[in-house]
Amino acid sequence: MKKLRVFAMLLCLLTVFALVLTSCGGEEETSQGTTSGTTSETSGSETDIYKDAEGNYSLVNLKMPEFNFTQTEFKVAVYSNEKESTYYSEEIDPEQMYDTTELAIKDAVKVRNDLIESETGVKIVGKLVPNVRDALVDDFSTGMHSFDAAMPFMGACAALAQDGMLYNLNDFTDYFHFDAPWWDHSACESLSIGGNLYFTTGDISIMQKITSIALTFNKEMYSEQIEEKYGNLYDLVRQKEWTFDKMYEMGEIVTADTDGEAGMTYKDTWGLSTSDADAEKYYLASGERFISKNASDLPELALGKNENSINVAQKALSLLERDDEWTMNNQRLSGQVQNIWVTSLDVFGENRCLFRTTAFSAIKKLRAYEQADEFGIVPLPLMFDGQDTYYTPSSAKYAYGVVIPLNAEDPEFSAYMLELMCCYAKNTLTPAYYEITLKTRDASDKESEDMLDNYIFNNVVYDLGIIHDFGKVSSQLSTLMSNKSTDIVSTLDANRAAIEDAISACVEAYKLND
Repeated sequence: MKKLRVFAMLLCLLTVFALVLTSCGGEEETSQGTTSGTTSETSGSETDIYKDAEGNYSLVNLKMPEFNFTQTEFKVAVYSNEKESTYYSEEIDPEQMYDTTELAIKDAVKVRNDLIESETGVKIVGKLVPNVRDALVDDFSTGMHSFDAAMPFMGACAALAQDGMLYNLNDFTDYFHFDAPWWDHSACESLSIGGNLYFTTGDISIMQKITSIALTFNKEMYSEQIEEKYGNLYDLVRQKEWTFDKMYEMGEIVTADTDGEAGMTYKDTWGLSTSDADAEKYYLASGERFISKNASDLPELALGKNENSINVAQKALSLLERDDEWTMNNQRLSGQVQNIWVTSLDVFGENRCLFRTTAFSAIKKLRAYEQADEFGIVPLPLMFDGQDTYYTPSSAKYAYGVVIPLNAEDPEFSAYMLELMCCYAKNTLTPAYYEITLKTRDASDKESEDMLDNYIFNNVVYDLGIIHDFGKVSSQLSTLMSNKSTDIVSTLDANRAAIEDAISACVEAYKLND
């Protein structure tokens, strides 16, 4: 099975890079196919202003100003792997990749960058730093102009924006087309405050997908112990019958003391591998928010604003805290094992866990296990019957935001290059990660691919409460999980003033930056 998947991956890789190499609006025939983030589109219709005649995503019809800049390099500050063991950059500079970087990713970045250099004469250079926020602050304080753009974690972007160190991207309307398909519309809408957008994301990065949250499930365990009673799990998802209550019931069925020693430990068999922070993710999977925005595009506290938000939070906490019944909470392993996250992955990879709450960064790590072909991928469950759709929370604090530092030498040049990179990445980087790496190599069946396309990545949530964590609004659930408490009402009442003060301070800082 695994050999067949690898062969299919290689075949797909060859196919993608053998597609008609047509530039996204330039003269040289060097662009890589037309696959989008979730579907393959080849219409090339004259009515589609976002594509050229060959069907590639392109700026050719968008009336971009003529490229008349004199720079020969475009310098982008990105995270190295010096301190970041998982969330380091692999999407900017093919000359600064790692041994662990997927060949498809490396080749796609090279295709994109070579194409841009052939059209503009500008070489894209990734400036690897241990901490992007610190690098920008140091550069600003010393009066240097070391970076034309940067890709900090979104949590760092939020701090930099409030400190007045970033340009408002909405000021560059001649260059940025945030309604175009290569930008993440959910991110653009969610991350603006008062009409100011200091950071966003799109096809220029794969990190927003890598930090998105879903569930892996053990197909063999499900087939043998669950399917007869509940039916095919993929069908439950499609029929909107995949709920948190059902996941709890299934988890109880498989949880058992199987190691021959009295008492439940990480050596036994579990329904769900989870952690304290996952309470936030299941809350957001309901469609509720920690922070919403009003008609003036200003943030306001959403947790506790309606009864349903409290009910959802209490339900998530109540069921996830039932450690002895169905959940193995990784935080409870601290002091027992060398690395709680490795152990969490071991329990799932060794066929001793039905479900694992996971960011897509961990999917790749399952390749190390012989059973890696025996898992499926589904969205986080509906939190209540009648919920309109599935929601996929992004651990957005660790997704990359695209920013232009206030001390960039020529912000218009930066805006032009970022738009170009994002557009071309939709033809190259996105299919290399999404179609080749994630779907062909890591997803073990076609039905998981259907889940990725239609139930997971079509509705990614970016919550300002996660990114800014105003008054620790989102981490309240993690704290309650750690304390095995469900008293969200008292906790919220105790922290409400701090949350609202933090929101007001952010809004004021954004206004001062106008």
